Amino acid sequence: MMKKLLFILSVLFFAFACEPEDVSKGQLDPNAMITIRPAKGVQLRSTVSGLTALEIVEQATTIHFKTHHFAGQYEEVPKIAMYGFDAAQKDYETPALKMYGYHVISTDGEYYQTFTNAFDVYIVKVDNTNKSDTLAYIPDVVINTARPLIEQAYEDENYTEVYRLFNEAFTFLPIE
Repeated sequence: MMKKLLFILSVLFFAFACEPEDVSKGQLDPNAMITIRPAKGVQLRSTVSGLTALEIVEQATTIHFKTHHFAGQYEEVPKIAMYGFDAAQKDYETPALKMYGYHVISTDGEYYQTFTNAFDVYIVKVDNTNKSDTLAYIPDVVINTARPLIEQAYEDENYTEVYRLFNEAFTFLPIE
């Protein structure tokens, strides 16, 4: 009887001594997307003047920006970088554009600073003749506000918060 009681107590001790994994912080998601939504006040579908959010999503082919962080290195002179938008990256219902989350957190969990340290961020339409037209921009203050929040959540391994920020933090304004 005493051996049984000691066994039960030792099992309970080990069960309570082990720290449970905090599942509320989420898991690394290699398929995560970064949503770029129209800012509050941007016409979604009916146009008065300029492009609507839906027209920007329909026409966008790339996002162009400058950054000092490129290929895991800090560059003194900023580089111009761009990512393309394919059909899977366009949400016509919301409307919104989506970037692959691995541009910020790799599939191995490495944090890339290229986009979160970007500035002069423009959403562009490039046609078949390579003529480009700037459609919208993400204000630098939007990136600068999101960056420390994403970095802190990443440091805390709080992927739930990282992905919430990916879905809510980035907004664009049409070029007028």
